[in-house]
Amino acid sequence: DRLDSTGDGKIDAEELFSLFKWLNHKTSKFEVEDIIWEVDDDGDKCINWLEFQAMYRRCRNDSSGFEPRRLFNVVEFLMTDKDANGTVSVEEVAQILYLRSGKGLLDSQFEEIFGTTDTISAPELNFTEYLRSLELSRKKERATCLSR
Repeated sequence: DRLDSTGDGKIDAEELFSLFKWLNHKTSKFEVEDIIWEVDDDGDKCINWLEFQAMYRRCRNDSSGFEPRRLFNVVEFLMTDKDANGTVSVEEVAQILYLRSGKGLLDSQFEEIFGTTDTISAPELNFTEYLRSLELSRKKERATCLSR
């Protein structure tokens, strides 16, 4: 398992930092510790299975956009990266989006992530690019909400 690389049933800062290095995502130890802190309900500086499940459920059901999502974004990326090569392809993203949103919203969400609806020329995204596309998508959502 990429997140719990030691197999002890917990995710600690060292494991998460190693994952970011594997993904070529530049981050600081402080930021990684902060990501752990957002989810660590019992304060042991690790994320156990119950905390992980609670985080995932909260983020999946969050309609306000205020739930801390940094670990959730890592998990979503890893789940989407079916071939475990550190990037997400058009096919991998399309499959997840279709299962979550159906065909109706597929094109618009696809364009938000890849910047195009052209599935042939769409690039593969590394983790940093994936995060950037999520942030742009959230900014568009906020702007739309504010203009209403």
